[in-house]
Amino acid sequence: MCKKLYYENTYLKNFTANIVEIKEEKDSFHLVLDKTAFYPEGGGQPSDMGFIEGVSVNYVYTQKDKVYHVVDSLPSKKDELNCSIDWSRRFDFMQQHTGQHILSACVDKLYGGKTVGFHLSKDYTTIDVTTQNLKDKHIQRIEQLANEIVFANLTINQFYPDSDTLKELPLRKTPSVDEDIRVVSIDSFDHSPCGGTHVDRTGEVGLIKIKTYEKTRGKTRLEFVCGNRAYNDYLIKNNQINSLSTLLSIKDSQVYEAVERIYNVNNSNKKEINKLQSELIFYEGEKLYNECISKGNYKILKKTFEDRDFQNLRTLALNLCSKADVIALLGTKKDKAQFILAASKNISNINMKDIVNNLRSKMTINGGGNNHICQGGVNSTDDLELLLSLSYDEIIS
Repeated sequence: MCKKLYYENTYLKNFTANIVEIKEEKDSFHLVLDKTAFYPEGGGQPSDMGFIEGVSVNYVYTQKDKVYHVVDSLPSKKDELNCSIDWSRRFDFMQQHTGQHILSACVDKLYGGKTVGFHLSKDYTTIDVTTQNLKDKHIQRIEQLANEIVFANLTINQFYPDSDTLKELPLRKTPSVDEDIRVVSIDSFDHSPCGGTHVDRTGEVGLIKIKTYEKTRGKTRLEFVCGNRAYNDYLIKNNQINSLSTLLSIKDSQVYEAVERIYNVNNSNKKEINKLQSELIFYEGEKLYNECISKGNYKILKKTFEDRDFQNLRTLALNLCSKADVIALLGTKKDKAQFILAASKNISNINMKDIVNNLRSKMTINGGGNNHICQGGVNSTDDLELLLSLSYDEIIS
C-alpha cells in the first residue's frame, strides 16, 4: 500500500519515492508510488499538482486504496525519484479548507445551520447551509466570530481517534465511513470528520471574508475567501476604489454615494434623451411622410440611412405606419446591414413576411416577422440595397 505522507505531515513539500505500478491510458500515464505527499482529489478538495523527477503531475486520484499520479510522460527512472508538490497551491487549499471548517462551525453554533455542500476550486470556495433566513447582520456576525477564531490562533489536530475517544467527541457532522475515521479538531471549538489537508493553527488561515450569499434550492450559499485569496481580493477592490476616488476627486469613503448620484443623473438623462428622440422621430416621421411616393392607394417610402441606430429605425417605421395606407422600406448601414419592412395595419393585400421569404433564395437573410412588419439583417450593404429595391419592385407589381 502507498504510504500517505500528506496525512503524516501536511507541510511536506519534497520527498523521494519509487514507482510500484504504471497504468497507461490513451494520452497519459497513471503512476502509483510506494509513498506520496501528493494529496488526491476528495472530500471537496482538488488534488495537488507538482513534479515527479521533473515530469509534471497534472492530477492525483485514488482508486481501490491506490493513489494514482497522472503524468503526460514517464520519468527517466523508477527508483529514488525526486518529487515536489506545488506548495502555493497546496497551502492555498489548506487555508480555504480550514476556513470552511471555521465558517461551518460558526453558522452551526450561531444559527443552527448545517453545512450540506462544499465546493473548493482554484477560483472560488462555497458552502451550502440549511439556514435560509440569513441577512446581512447575520453574515456579519458569522464573519466576526470566524475571524475571532482565526486571531485566537487555536491549535488544530488532525488524527484518527480510537472508538472510545470518537464516542466522546461532539462531532459537528456524522462520519461518511465506518472505520479509519479521521477527525479535524479546532481546539475545543469544533470537531469534524474530514479527509482533507489543513493548517496546524487557525492563525495560518488568515482573514476570512464572506464575499456573497444567496438563497439556492432551499439553502443559503456562502462564497468566501481566506488568507492569500482574501488579500488578493482586498488588493483588487482597494485599487478599484482608489482609482474611482481619484477619478471623481473625492475620498474613498464617498465613492458609493458619488457613483449612485452619477447613476441617477444618467438614468434621468436617458429618460430625457429618449423623450426628445421620440419627439424628434415624430417630426422626422411627418417630414418623411411627405417624401413618400404615392402608388395607387398607398404611400411608399424606400430609404437607407448611413448611421441610424436600429431601434431608432424601428421606431421611425412604426411612427410612419401609424398612419393609414403607408409602406415603409427602411435600412441602416450602421455597424451592420439591417432592415425593417413595415405596412399600416389597414393594408391586408401585401404580406411583408412573404416578401422576405421570397427573397431568401437570392441572399442570406437573418430575421423574420409577420404580415405587417419584418426585420433583420443581411450580409452586406449591397445586399441591403438589393433587398429594399426588390421588395419595392414586388410591392409595385
